[in-house]
Amino acid sequence: MRAPDQLEPQVGWRVWDVVELDGALRLCSLAFWSIWLPLQEATATCRRSPGAAGLARIPPHAAPQERCTCGIYATQTAAQVLAYSGGVRRRSDTVHRVIGRVSLWGTVVECEGGWRASHAYPAVLHVPTARPRPFRLARGLARPSLPVEEIALALAGYRVPVEVVDCASERVLARLLEPGSLPL
Repeated sequence: MRAPDQLEPQVGWRVWDVVELDGALRLCSLAFWSIWLPLQEATATCRRSPGAAGLARIPPHAAPQERCTCGIYATQTAAQVLAYSGGVRRRSDTVHRVIGRVSLWGTVVECEGGWRASHAYPAVLHVPTARPRPFRLARGLARPSLPVEEIALALAGYRVPVEVVDCASERVLARLLEPGSLPL
């Protein structure tokens, strides 16, 4: 095991889908089906195919690597991560989408607007009352949703502060979480 690159973790913003897994609500990465388990650090791996890595002339490596795009991502501001997440389609099994602060450590690579790290764990979770527009299932029924208070209670198993944030939109949410930041 290597010594950490810095003494204190880097802290950034991240958005997760909340999904039900084996009867429990869990955080799930937006880009990949990666479940973040309570009380267990998330560890990055490079998911590049061997062919893509060969074309880019990047040998197999631990994540993150400076010349690759691998790692666990976090942004500098809530507005940045909300802008990104707005362009990522929700999975059909998404119960809700939450935002939070995330601690990053181990190897941490600074990139435009944020960081990529080898290890991470949520530091604070915010459960917004704003809901995405309802989507329809194949049969034309609206997917039922859980009350945000129930979602927040279920996420308490991560043993980090969990706060319900009353807001009408992601724009309002970003302003509430970072009052001095620029609007979306």
